Amino acid sequence: MINKKNLAGVFALLLLIASCSVEESSEQESSSMLNVRYNEFMACEFGPDMTSDNLTAMISEWQQLITSEELIGAWGYSPASDQNAWGDVGWWELEWTSKEAAESAWAEWESNKDAAAWTEKHAGVMQCDGPGRFKFDGIFPIPFETYGEKNPNGYFYSEFHGCTYNEGSSQKDAEAFVSGFNNAVAEADYSDTGYHYGNYFAHNNSATNPRGEGADFLWANFTKTKEMNDKANAAFEAEVREKMFPLFSEFASCGDNPDVYHGWTLYDADDKDFMPTFPTQE
Repeated sequence: MINKKNLAGVFALLLLIASCSVEESSEQESSSMLNVRYNEFMACEFGPDMTSDNLTAMISEWQQLITSEELIGAWGYSPASDQNAWGDVGWWELEWTSKEAAESAWAEWESNKDAAAWTEKHAGVMQCDGPGRFKFDGIFPIPFETYGEKNPNGYFYSEFHGCTYNEGSSQKDAEAFVSGFNNAVAEADYSDTGYHYGNYFAHNNSATNPRGEGADFLWANFTKTKEMNDKANAAFEAEVREKMFPLFSEFASCGDNPDVYHGWTLYDADDKDFMPTFPTQE
């Protein structure tokens, strides 16, 4: 028989177990939030055959050539401003589970005759620099649909800031910053913007742009549209900057003018039947 003293001990033990479970769950959530991906960006030039129909055919055929289960997603970017540091260069982003998985998939791609035929067939639509791709470790601390559902056509708007560490700072400082930043965003009005962001940590300072400006990492903001981007920026200025910018400035600084892009989801490993709907060009 359990007496009152023993019963109290049982309750205390259960409370301790529950407390540890909550703490462990919180730690797991934090660890998941900073799950590091391997991201590559290829610079792309658009050709004379670029139309929505031709691009749709190109992407549809490319999806049929994907064999790696380690490819998480792919996105395309076209400039939303003529003031971007990279000018009229577009981008093709690939996200992998690891660098090793990416290298294995690329080796297979480069020996694939069907892939070579696809590249040649669509050269007039778009040509991307695969061998010269830029390499990053990426973290995406806010889940994509925290502040609004994705656009069903795959469109999003993005800003990319090139950032450098202050002397003595590193990626660890950037990663430590995100929890407080997420909390500040949660207390501000980002509703319906689709806001989420990524930190892309460059391999070997690879993010040098044509102006000769190097970046240790890229801070990218993603929203559903330009209007929602403006709303998110207004919320940042009104409710987040004063809290978080001084803390960010302790370890890094970013360029004043981001490069801005229209973006499209090209492949989603969680929804392999997804196809973007590109706007009809006039």
